[in-house]
Amino acid sequence: METVLFVLEIVGTLAFAVSGAFVGVRRDMDVFGVIILGLTTAVGGGVIRDLILGLTPPRTFQHPIYAMIAVAASVAVFLIARRGFTEKTTGPYSVVMLIMDSLGLGAFTVSAIGTALEQGVEYNAFLLVFTGLVTGVGGGVLRDVMAG
Repeated sequence: METVLFVLEIVGTLAFAVSGAFVGVRRDMDVFGVIILGLTTAVGGGVIRDLILGLTPPRTFQHPIYAMIAVAASVAVFLIARRGFTEKTTGPYSVVMLIMDSLGLGAFTVSAIGTALEQGVEYNAFLLVFTGLVTGVGGGVLRDVMAG
């Protein structure tokens, strides 16, 4: 179960990092802004989840692999966008955002519920659903607030 959760978290991290970086590119941010948006989107929901579950410090700070993947994906998106391989038109942008947000949302929701169940404490259904929801949408909400 631990391996499955790790794979889901990596998939979600990568998808949300791309999603956040695309928002930064669309807003004409520099590389630092794109990285911050990608990183925040990728790990924000997981940090909130871990704090709700009482896991301190959050996994993001225990295992820097999540941050490294998010930064690498954000830099890759920035470089690809700056080289002109992507257009800021609504068509391709909307498709990429839909795919990445859907992939990240699904992966992080399942991962969050699995993480909550792994804690071994008797959690009720509301906490499991709430944790999954907050993890899935938390990074995207932070991204949207930071991007204005």
